[in-house]
Amino acid sequence: MPRIQPFTRAGKGDVSTHVLVTSLEEVYENAVSLLHDVVERPGRPGFRLATGSLHRAQISVALRPVGPSALAILVEELSRLGARVIMHLDTGLAISPSLGIGSVVLATAAIKGDGVSKTYAPVEVPAIPDYSLLRHIQQSLEVHDIKTMAGVVWSLDTFYLSEQLLEHGARLYGRIALAVDMDTASLFTVSMNRKLMSASVVVIESSLPKGIERGSSYLEDESEELRKKVLDSINKLLRPLLEALALHMEKTKSSKVNSRI
Repeated sequence: MPRIQPFTRAGKGDVSTHVLVTSLEEVYENAVSLLHDVVERPGRPGFRLATGSLHRAQISVALRPVGPSALAILVEELSRLGARVIMHLDTGLAISPSLGIGSVVLATAAIKGDGVSKTYAPVEVPAIPDYSLLRHIQQSLEVHDIKTMAGVVWSLDTFYLSEQLLEHGARLYGRIALAVDMDTASLFTVSMNRKLMSASVVVIESSLPKGIERGSSYLEDESEELRKKVLDSINKLLRPLLEALALHMEKTKSSKVNSRI
């Protein structure tokens, strides 16, 4: 294994055991601003990594390009550098009419519609999170009065989807999946393959039932109200999620100490 990883350009000691991962620059920059004594390592284009402290715990935040292939590259390198817990925060398209723009989904499983997860494990192998970590996150958000909906997401390789594919998917998975994203199936499958704990938090930025196309909330001039809803939801999540990682790290350390006694 190379001493410095090729995409993150990070080495041993540069990464915490607990990492928040995203493809959104706003998430990365706002999360890093909440940490103290930050050391940042710019990687190859699209990859950035920063490690800082929160409540005496060392937490890392990682940015990567859009798509499951880039996510798999990042998780692989983080695993090589000593990461053990990956919390993913990104956006998705609502299939369920009960979800509004800015709603928060905690993924309990992912339907493998992408190619990466099928490369790491046969389609019959379920793509699931670490449920103890998921429950820990859920409880942490409940303490902060943040409403969430737990359920299945459908992961696909592409961001922009044809009407035919969406209609076909809605017929197949409309009663099963809450939302569509690109990355959760890849995250869960690569993490299971590398024996990591992982969880995926998806903020709804578009909606099939409401006719709001993907990417609409990213456009400041055309969709200022939608963008504000999404960013407000993300910013409300960031500190509780980072604190959840810090608390999980402390619990993990305590359990290891107690097991030795």
